[in-house]
Amino acid sequence: MVRTARLLPALALLVLFSCNRNQAPLRPSDAFVPYVRAYTNGHISARAPIRIRLAEGLILKDTAQAALQQLIELDPSAEGTVHWEDAHTLAFQPAMRLEQGRQYTVTFHLARLVDVPEDLAEFTLAINTVEQGIAVQVSDLQPHAPNDLRWQRVMISVFTQDDAHGQDLEGSLHAEQNGRALQLTWEHEPGGTLHRAVADSVQRGDAASKVEFTWDAGKIGGKDQGTLTFEVPAIGTFNLLRSETTTEGEQCATLLFSDPLDAAQDLTGLAGILGAENVRMAVVGNKLLLYPPERLTGDQAAFIAAGLRNAAGKPLGKDLHADLLFEELKPNVRTVGNGTILPSTDGLLFPFEAVNLNAVDVRVVKIYADNVPQFLQVNDLAGSDNLTLVGRLILKKTVVLERKDGIRTGQWQRYYLDLDKLIQAEPGAIYRIQLGFRRELATFPCSVARATAVPLIAHEPDEPDDE
Repeated sequence: MVRTARLLPALALLVLFSCNRNQAPLRPSDAFVPYVRAYTNGHISARAPIRIRLAEGLILKDTAQAALQQLIELDPSAEGTVHWEDAHTLAFQPAMRLEQGRQYTVTFHLARLVDVPEDLAEFTLAINTVEQGIAVQVSDLQPHAPNDLRWQRVMISVFTQDDAHGQDLEGSLHAEQNGRALQLTWEHEPGGTLHRAVADSVQRGDAASKVEFTWDAGKIGGKDQGTLTFEVPAIGTFNLLRSETTTEGEQCATLLFSDPLDAAQDLTGLAGILGAENVRMAVVGNKLLLYPPERLTGDQAAFIAAGLRNAAGKPLGKDLHADLLFEELKPNVRTVGNGTILPSTDGLLFPFEAVNLNAVDVRVVKIYADNVPQFLQVNDLAGSDNLTLVGRLILKKTVVLERKDGIRTGQWQRYYLDLDKLIQAEPGAIYRIQLGFRRELATFPCSVARATAVPLIAHEPDEPDDE
């Protein structure tokens, strides 16, 4: 039988990019590695569970429900329950949301569950809850009926920093026009951070008016307050109201007009993006969508000709320009496909994709051939449990990214790691490949961004360990 080396892409990027310049998170001692394999760390949702994953093969003491409740404590104090999430993972579920924007010290009384040396009796880590906040953006304007522009609907997108399910978000935001309160109809996306609302019965009269959206995040545990003013043009006024861009996936610039546009008109020469040829265009209600043929970055400008017509045939009447900002994708790296990669005639090539990076950190954990049966007792091929007992970190290396056709900023591009040049593959062994990056490897200017929750961080020694 031919024995081959198997190469596994890591399912999680353990070296995480961050622009956060706050104090570094508390890192538990490597002495806990034989007992604790992973744990919640970093910024998390205020309602998220705090998880601690134990190592395989531990002999546990009292695991009754009453005993479990004494294992995990938070400082500042918070009520909650401890339960087994799976055979090896304990989870502390807060009874109520934790305080937003607060650091908590979590103490896991390990010695109450496992016999450990005295200096390892308590496993301590730190988490930070995301600070709650609200941001509002007008996304669309539509008439109630195509042939009657006097009554309109204003659509808004509401973004919250943290999951706002179960909180009074709808009571935190109000809309009014000329002192008249407007009813808001809400939709909430499953993730809990994107919400949509429609301000109905907005009147468009003979004179321009304003709709004001005001919010106070205090009802959802935040501190910010704000007002967004949207100008409703007078009847008979046909003009450009606002512009926005999207970068994820296919780039698009959206121009929002006061009136529905004539969808049947020939748009050739009537609009586009300065400096870009063969821009694809589409009309959707009050919106004109512009799709550049090649990815754009930074400040750009759209042009709209005076001859652009609304649905009633009225021309715009003057040439306009709109400022556009195409933000670059944030640096990231992802594996391609899922499963086992076998040697080919081209050697051991590991495919992955990256954006706005000039290098990646590569870590390779070798699971020895003799230990593969033990590894597969508690893992599938892509598993990561029990690695300390069956494998060893054999490579930590920063690899510069190169392409014959050059690296294009702002686009996902395919790369290949030539593992033959990095490791000496041994027949029958499994190699777990982990990719990550740091701020200094990015080609993207660092900016303050909303923190994301990192549920579990693997707890491994920093350096290879012969044991």
